[in-house]
Amino acid sequence: MAKPFTSPRPAEYAQIPKPIFKKDWFTDSLLPGPNPKLSDLQSITFLANTPKYILKLQRKYGDHVSFFLSNRLFIGLFSPAAVHEVTVAQQHSFVKGVGFARMRKVLGEGLLTNEEPVHLNHRRMMQPPFHHGNLDGYVSLMFDLVEKYTEEWRSKDEIELAPEMMALTLEIVSRCLFGLDSHQYTKAIAHNMEIAIDRIERTMLPGLEKFDHSPISYFKKFEVASDNLADIAEEIINKRIESNLTTSDDLLGIMLQMQDQVSTEHIRDEVLTLILSGHETTANVMSWAFSYLNKNQKFRELLRQEALKQSWLDEKRAPTYKELEDGSPIATAILNETMRLAPPVWIAPRIATKDVVIEGIKIPAGAHVLVSQYVTHRNPRYFPEPKIFDPNRWLAPNFENSLPKGAYFAFGAGSRKCLGEYFALAEARLILLMVARSFELSGKFPKPQPRATYRPKGKVKNRVKVIN
Repeated sequence: MAKPFTSPRPAEYAQIPKPIFKKDWFTDSLLPGPNPKLSDLQSITFLANTPKYILKLQRKYGDHVSFFLSNRLFIGLFSPAAVHEVTVAQQHSFVKGVGFARMRKVLGEGLLTNEEPVHLNHRRMMQPPFHHGNLDGYVSLMFDLVEKYTEEWRSKDEIELAPEMMALTLEIVSRCLFGLDSHQYTKAIAHNMEIAIDRIERTMLPGLEKFDHSPISYFKKFEVASDNLADIAEEIINKRIESNLTTSDDLLGIMLQMQDQVSTEHIRDEVLTLILSGHETTANVMSWAFSYLNKNQKFRELLRQEALKQSWLDEKRAPTYKELEDGSPIATAILNETMRLAPPVWIAPRIATKDVVIEGIKIPAGAHVLVSQYVTHRNPRYFPEPKIFDPNRWLAPNFENSLPKGAYFAFGAGSRKCLGEYFALAEARLILLMVARSFELSGKFPKPQPRATYRPKGKVKNRVKVIN
C-alpha cells in the first residue's frame, strides 16, 4: 500500500485556489493587523508559540484580523458568529488548511483529514459503533481497563501521568474499536507519534513542504515516524483478518466487512486517525484535568465527594452510560473547563475555495482562514476571567445553553464534529471518578507544548497517595 507520507492529495477533492500573496492584497479596513512588512519576523514568532501569537493578535486587533505568513494572506476569525459561519453555515466554502495538509502526511485520508465527496460517506460508515446503544458495552470495557491500570499505582510513590494516560487510552481505543490488546504497540506508537505530532505543527507553514524528501534529519525523521505508524496500522488490520474476526460489530470489523465499498488504504487511514484522535487527545485532556485539579483543592475535593456517591463504585461494577452521565455533574464541569483552557484540538485552519462574506468581511478565494478553540474559548464576554480554571461556570443553570453558537467547540462543529464525542466523554468521566475515589495526585503544573494537539510538556510526574 502507498504510505500516507508520499500519497498525493486525492484528485476528487475540491481544487485549492492559488494563495493570496502580499503583493496582491489590498488592505481591508475591516481586517486590521500587523504591518505586512514584518511578515518574516511574524512567521518566526508564529512558529515559536502559535497559540500565544494568535491570542495576542486577537487581543490587539479584535476578532477579525489579517496577517502574512510565508508571504501568504492569513485571516483570523475568532468571534463565535464567525466560527459558526466557517465551521457550519458556510463550511462547504472551505477545505482543511495548512495544519491538516501536514496531518495528512501521517493520517492519510482518514475522517479527520479527508474532504468531500469522501468525508460524508466515511462518516456514515463509521457512525454505527458510536451509537448510544453501544456505549454501555464500551463503558464496561473501559471500567475494567481503568481498574487494571490504576491498580498498579498502589505500589508506586510516583507516576509519569502523561505516559500513563497515553497507555491507558490507547488500550481503551484498541480494545473497544479494534478488538485487540495494544501492549505490544504502546512504546512504538508513543515514540513515533511524538515525532509525527511535533513535525506536523512545526512544519505547517506553506513552503516548508519542499524539504519533505530532503536529507535533512528533522524532515527525514518525520517520514520515518509516519511510515512506522502506517506499518503498525497495517499490522493491526492484518492480524484481525488472520484471526477470522472480520464480522465483529466493532469499528474495525465493520470496516473490514465493507471492503467492497472502501479500500484497504482507507481502512488503514481510519485506524491511524483513531490512534491519534481516539487516544492522544483524551490522554492530553486527562493530564491537563488532573494538573488543573492539583491547583484547585476545592474542586479536587468536590470531585472526590462525587466519586464517593457513585453506587457502582461501591458495588465494584461498571456503570451504565446513563448512570455515568447523570451522576457526574462535577466531573463533567471539570472536563468542560479543562477543554476550554486546554482544547485537545486548539486550532482549525481552513482555506477558502471561493469568495465568501462572513460578518460583512470579504474573504477571497485562496485565503488561509484560522479559527481557534484556544482563542475563542478565552473570550471574556462569554467566559468571565477567562484565564482562571473555574468549573463552577459550567454548573450555573443553563450556562452552556446560553452560549452563542461557535463560542465553545471543543469537539469541533458541523459535519466535522468529532464522531467519538460521547465515547471520549464517557472515558474521561470514568477515569476522573475512579482515580478520585482511590488516589490523590500531586505535581507541578506542566508547561504547554502546543503541537498538532495541545499537549502538556514532559511526562507530568505526579506523587501518588492511596486514599481508598
